[in-house]
Amino acid sequence: MDHAKPRVLFLVTTSEWGGVQNFIFNLTQEMLRRNFEILIAAGGDGELGQRCAEAHLPYLKLETMRREISLFHDMAALHEIRGVIKQFKPDAVHLNSSKMGVIGSWAANLEKVPRIVYRIGGWAFLEQTSWLKHKIYLWSEILTAVKKDIIVTVHPADEALAKLHHIQPRRQIMTISNGLDLEKFDRALLSRETAREQLGLMPEQIVISAVANFFAPKNIPWYLNAIAQLSDLPDTVKFVIVGDGPERPLIEKLHQDLNLSRRVILTGRKKNTQSLYRAFDFFVLPSSKEGMPWALLEAMAAGLPCIATDVGACRWMLEPDAGVIVPNQNQTALAQAIRALLADKPRSEQLGRAARLAVANRFQWQTAVDKTISLLID
Repeated sequence: MDHAKPRVLFLVTTSEWGGVQNFIFNLTQEMLRRNFEILIAAGGDGELGQRCAEAHLPYLKLETMRREISLFHDMAALHEIRGVIKQFKPDAVHLNSSKMGVIGSWAANLEKVPRIVYRIGGWAFLEQTSWLKHKIYLWSEILTAVKKDIIVTVHPADEALAKLHHIQPRRQIMTISNGLDLEKFDRALLSRETAREQLGLMPEQIVISAVANFFAPKNIPWYLNAIAQLSDLPDTVKFVIVGDGPERPLIEKLHQDLNLSRRVILTGRKKNTQSLYRAFDFFVLPSSKEGMPWALLEAMAAGLPCIATDVGACRWMLEPDAGVIVPNQNQTALAQAIRALLADKPRSEQLGRAARLAVANRFQWQTAVDKTISLLID
């Protein structure tokens, strides 16, 4: 190392705000306090770049990086990332998201970066997609694993799945779960009255929330069809979906076709989502594919009774008594679970208390930070 401070380059496919971007944004602020030099580089014009500018975090937009598979753009992104590495000269590269795991590991190896760490929030080959894409995603992980020193999964089942498929890095594969700083989280929470006012909700309403980017794995169209089975609920029961994304036209059309305008409120994206959880009475995560979802973790921290589909880390997060797990893609089971919690206030309150306690005992931010940083330095 020919410079005083250790340098770490964080690479992520897209700057559109989500769990990965939230993790990088908070981790890098802590690393600056610990005397690291960092640079964040991501594709697109999403919220990550804006937030980094506001927080004075070093940030670079990758002009050629795309989420979609494209030989032309992918080769251009490889060349662009190599240039970033040559200029920044990192001691370690921290790769985030599946596509960056492939392209970034190639670039870092070609530039002989001393340490390459890949953090995967959820394996892309678990998405509901075509047979061909499934094989491409799986073999991309297998073939490029040897170009990474360490692979970090966010829950034990993904680590076990990697070993089953022989996704084996040069040094080790390990699990570091997501975590929350509860004191900071609590300080940011708005009062119930203020949060409801910001969302246009009435005090007497019972609010069932979901927080999700409008991407296919978040399964919002499926969720709307499940809500349509609950048309007999009192008018005071409202479903609020906070988020936005490329599936919005599809979701808005279905919202209209199912005649859900009086029952379901689509708020759009909210930059202060983390501060709004006191507005809600329940939380639902309807995803068809997840890693370890931040929105569920935040809802648990807020003490909300949670219902989640049995994907990714959800069962591991909520069992044995911190929430309700329903089978993936079973709309009737989800609708029944919602009815059951609405009808059983004592059980709902107990689940909320247990969810909060699970975050406090099992999913601490400082633990995630310390373990992650230890992987980036000798």
